[in-house]
Amino acid sequence: MAKILASYALLVGLALAPMSARAHCDAADGPVATAAIRALDTRNVNLILPFAPAQAEPELSVAFKQALSVREKGPEAKALADHYFMETAVRLHRAGEGAPYTGLKPAGTDFGPAIPAAEKALKIGKSDDLTALIAEQVAHGIEDRYRDAMPHSAAPAMMAPSTAADVAKARERVSAELAFIGYIEGIYLATKGGVHVEAAATTDHHQGTD
Repeated sequence: MAKILASYALLVGLALAPMSARAHCDAADGPVATAAIRALDTRNVNLILPFAPAQAEPELSVAFKQALSVREKGPEAKALADHYFMETAVRLHRAGEGAPYTGLKPAGTDFGPAIPAAEKALKIGKSDDLTALIAEQVAHGIEDRYRDAMPHSAAPAMMAPSTAADVAKARERVSAELAFIGYIEGIYLATKGGVHVEAAATTDHHQGTD
């Protein structure tokens, strides 16, 4: 039971904002790619280095010099060099997160309202609107899943199934209840620090519980 709950928690946690945040970092107009172009435009590699882990600095610095050299060969070469350097920066950034790189997402990709709200909060120095948005989404999510789980929990004789039909119904109840509990646990883990904390907590839970 504990292992199942831990798996639900991880899956739900990954379905929350961190997934979009990681995808946002893959976008051609995301923070990593934007910093990469800014570094090239100003010929200042230090603008992109903070987005990659320290051990990736040599590779990123070499790619930076290569891109600068190719950029000088004309507009088409510049476009190719820019794309190459953005991809390299994003790939190394993703590697630092322990996540796979699947290519640059198109600029303008819609990742939902959470990321723009977070960016706005950082820009204006106030998080009230962001807090309200997330609180509303969490409240709706809890209510929807609670409503889905309750009819199964209220069904009679589900705790002690005696026939094959009872077992099938009990299985539905277990699935609905674990989906609800896992969603709650996923939200809790997300509040503890994001996807990396969620994964670590789930691994610890899984290893320490039968």
